[in-house]
Amino acid sequence: MQVLELQAMDLTLVGLYLALIFWIGLRARRTATASDDFLLAGRGLTLPLFVGSLVSTWYGGLLGVTEIAFTDGVAAWLTQGGFWYAAYLVFALFLAGRLASSQHTTLPDQIGALHGEGARRLATLLNYLNVVPIAYVLSLGIIVQLFSGWSLTPSVLLATAIAAAYSVVGGFRAVVYTDLLQFALMCVVVAMVLAAAVFGLGDGAYLAQRLPATHLQFTGAVSGQELSTWGLIAFSTLVDPNFYHRCYAAESPAVARRGMLLAIGFWLLFDVCTVFGGLYARAALGPDADPQLAYPLMAWQLLPPGLRGLLIVGLLATAMSTVDSYCFIGAMTLSHDVWRRHIAPESSEERVVMITRLGVFLTAALAAALALVFGGSFKSIWKTLGSLSTAAMLLPALLGLAGWRPRGAGLAGMLGGMVGTLGWASLRGLHVPWAMGVEPLLPGGALSLLAYGLRGITRRKEP
Repeated sequence: MQVLELQAMDLTLVGLYLALIFWIGLRARRTATASDDFLLAGRGLTLPLFVGSLVSTWYGGLLGVTEIAFTDGVAAWLTQGGFWYAAYLVFALFLAGRLASSQHTTLPDQIGALHGEGARRLATLLNYLNVVPIAYVLSLGIIVQLFSGWSLTPSVLLATAIAAAYSVVGGFRAVVYTDLLQFALMCVVVAMVLAAAVFGLGDGAYLAQRLPATHLQFTGAVSGQELSTWGLIAFSTLVDPNFYHRCYAAESPAVARRGMLLAIGFWLLFDVCTVFGGLYARAALGPDADPQLAYPLMAWQLLPPGLRGLLIVGLLATAMSTVDSYCFIGAMTLSHDVWRRHIAPESSEERVVMITRLGVFLTAALAAALALVFGGSFKSIWKTLGSLSTAAMLLPALLGLAGWRPRGAGLAGMLGGMVGTLGWASLRGLHVPWAMGVEPLLPGGALSLLAYGLRGITRRKEP
C-alpha cells in the first residue's frame, strides 16, 4: 500500500485535532454523572447539536460511498442517497416528534412497548449486531494505515481505541460535542476535495472522456433487483438506533422534526461531493486503482502540504464520528437493555455508567476483531448487516407504531425476518443455483410479513 508522507504542518493539524477531541471529552465528564445524563445528555439536545451529531454519525462511511461511486458511477447517488432521502423524510414527518415525546432510552425499549418482552429481547440482540461498527472501524484503520505505513491490524486497533476513549470519559455529551466539531471538518474537507478536482482536473467533459458511459447514467449497470434491495435497506433508517437515540435525547419534539429535515439538506450536499469525488477518482486513477483508496489518493495528489493534513483530519473525523456513536449505543444496549433490564435491575446510577463505559470498549474491541477477520468491501458489509436489520425489525416496528400489534406478532415477524434472511444467505453461500439470483433481504422481508400477518390472523380466531 502506498504511504502518504505527512510534513510537519500536516502532522501538527492531526495532533491538534486529536488533542481537541480529548479535551472535549474531559470537559464533558464534569456533567456526566447520572445515568440519564451520561446516556442521553439529559435529554437536552438543541437544534445545532442534534443536526451536527446526526449528520456526522450517519456519514462515517465516506470511503465506502466513494468506493461504490468508483465502481457503480452516478448510480451510487441513488443507492446511497436518493432512496435514503425518502426514508429520512418519512422519519422526520411521522416518527421524530413521536419518539422525542416518549420517555424511552433505546430502540429495544420502543419494540418492547409495542410487542412485549420477547420481542424486546430479540430486538436487543438485533440492535447490538446492527451497531457494531465493523465497516467504520475498517475505514478508520485504512486511513491510519495510509499515513502511518503500519499494517492493518495495529492501524485498526489504535484508531478504534482513540475513537472510543473520549466517549468513555465524557459519555453522550462528549460524543455529541465532538460530533459537532467533526461535522464541520468533514463538510469542509469533502467540499475542498471536490473543488480541487474540478479546478485541477476539469469539469464534466473530463469525466465524460474518462469514464464508462454507464458511470454517468442514473442507474448505470446496477440491476433492478440490487436497486430494490438498496431501496429497502434505506428504510432501515426507520429502525436505526442512532436516529431513535437522537430523538430520545432531543430537548423537544420540534427540535427532532426540524433537525431531521435540516439534516436531509446536509446529507444531500455531502452526497454530491462524495459521489462526484468517487467519479473523479476513477477518472484520474483509472479502473485498476483500489476502489477503497482511490478517493484519498486522488485528493493527496491534488492538494498541497497543509491542506493534505486537513484532508487526513477530515477523513479521520468522518469515520470517528460514527465509530464513537455506534460504540456508545452498543454500550447502552449492554448496560441498559441487558444489565439493568435482566441482570441487575436495582443497579445504582454509578454502576450503570460504569457498565456503559466498559461496554464502549467491549463493542469497539468486537468491531475491530470482526473488521480484521472479515475485512472485505464496505458495500458487502453494509448490505449484509443492513439486510438482516431491515428484514427482521422494519415491518414489526412500523406495523406496531401504526397500531396493529397482535400479541406475539412482533416476535413472530422478527424471527421470520431473521430466518428468511440468514437462511437465504446460507443458500447463496452454498451456491445453490436457484437462490443466487435473489438478494437475502427480499425473502427475509417476505417471511417477516407473512409471520406477522399469520400471527395476527390466528390471534383473531382465538377465543
